[in-house]
Amino acid sequence: MQLNKLIFIFFITIVISCTPDDGVLIPVTIEELDELIGILPDQVIDPIDNLTTPDKVDLGKKLFWDPVLSGNFDVACATCHHPDKGWGDNLNRSIGIGGIGLGENRIGGIATKRNAHTIINSAFNGIDVNGNYNPSNAVMFWDNRVASLEEQSLVPIKSMEEMRGNIYSEEDAITIVSQRLTDIPEYVVLFNNAFGDNTIINGDKISKALATYERTLIANNSRFDQYYRGDNNALSDIELQGLSAFIGMNCTACHGGPMFSDYELHDLGTPDDGVNDNGVNGQFRTPTLRNLSLTGPYFHNGTFTTLEEAVNFYDDFEQNDADAQSLNFDDDQVGAVVAFLRTLNDDNFDRTIPENVPSGLSVGGNIND
Repeated sequence: MQLNKLIFIFFITIVISCTPDDGVLIPVTIEELDELIGILPDQVIDPIDNLTTPDKVDLGKKLFWDPVLSGNFDVACATCHHPDKGWGDNLNRSIGIGGIGLGENRIGGIATKRNAHTIINSAFNGIDVNGNYNPSNAVMFWDNRVASLEEQSLVPIKSMEEMRGNIYSEEDAITIVSQRLTDIPEYVVLFNNAFGDNTIINGDKISKALATYERTLIANNSRFDQYYRGDNNALSDIELQGLSAFIGMNCTACHGGPMFSDYELHDLGTPDDGVNDNGVNGQFRTPTLRNLSLTGPYFHNGTFTTLEEAVNFYDDFEQNDADAQSLNFDDDQVGAVVAFLRTLNDDNFDRTIPENVPSGLSVGGNIND
């Protein structure tokens, strides 16, 4: 039934996208966008047990930028999720413990197995075309192994490659980090402000503060969003052609919804970069397409440097997933689709960096060359 529906949508879209005689573009209708994509909301939904407050955001921001959370005091969350890099790091695979520098200039240290997702709009993970999502059941990471920002926030702290190193065990990581924070008077005040007097600093409170801050990192006013909301001049003709091809070739089967992701796992046969990473039986989560121009390289191992390379991969690849199909685009169509994908950029997001952090360590970790 689902396959028949997708074939029908594909057929109807191709029919109405261009006139039969002169090839003049007829824009995709709002009804189609409503059915296949949907509007990204203006407001974020909080979990019922972690409501947003200014004090909690302030605490979360300081924690996010403070390398006190890492074993060697040299890596912060912001090391691999930096605003200057689209809240990613622009590396094919992130470099954690022991690395020096930011983004493409980062050297040394331990490389992780995967490309860093941007955290922009991660508050909307799991959203469907009708704008429905549950922040307590929103899958994270390339393998969907946790179900909320709260759960996600503690995983890097416990990871040997990312932040922990070999200073202490994974089992002891959160206890030790919690004690470090308890020993810093400014953090005691910040936790009390965020959670109430005499708060015991622990993993639960750390995760809630970090997640609350991350939910403020929203970008929902791309040129595509403006077009969707009624600005007919927001997209050029070639960008509209790319949108038509994107929908006509059924890209929305996996890259549908307001975040342009179904949040499902798929095996696309992505080229191996020599790292032993099979995901979940060869499957990895569909990434968002929002802010793509700011967050390359692409795919779970960063194997493609440009959007053109990524689109061309779909143009001629060995199909391993029933939801995928070769596109058979010509060069002009590839260019149009890439032009459309660039309309999903919105760089009007929070770029502020704290001047200092309560630990007194380097803000963002060892990110200065």
